Amino acid sequence: MKKSILTLLLFGGMYSASLLAQEVRLQGNMLILGYINDPFIGAGAGIEAGMGEHFTLNFDANWGSHENGSSLELRPAVNYYFGMEQKGLFVGAAFKYINLKEKAEATVDWENNLYTLGFNLGFKALLSEKLTLGFTASPHVAVGGTKEGDVAGMSAQLGVGYRF
Repeated sequence: MKKSILTLLLFGGMYSASLLAQEVRLQGNMLILGYINDPFIGAGAGIEAGMGEHFTLNFDANWGSHENGSSLELRPAVNYYFGMEQKGLFVGAAFKYINLKEKAEATVDWENNLYTLGFNLGFKALLSEKLTLGFTASPHVAVGGTKEGDVAGMSAQLGVGYRF
């Protein structure tokens, strides 16, 4: 599994080098899942590459911590910006892979691999010619979960990006 994720990241990075307005960002992350009482809080990183004036290809990797374990969220997405130059309000389709790991002493039983479909809704502002500030909310629905609570969730990111 790790080899396939690294391969996807490598090809995504090579593809994004040929696209317009690349951006890398660092972000704070919160992941809420329907059947887990408290959110996972953590950090992440992302890359976004323009595919014209309104569309971007986006990939985020977020890690979060919880008192009973941790989460890893990988989210590729295609975003549509209503404004020009990939700034302002945006929406887009998103797919997520969420891996949950319980601590050894935890008494919880989480479903460890979730595959979800959802969308991004957010806003990006330019702080300067090179720096951006963005917020993204991404509700999702799990596909193939075995527990009733696995079906719904949401992640949110607040991040600072650098354009090159």
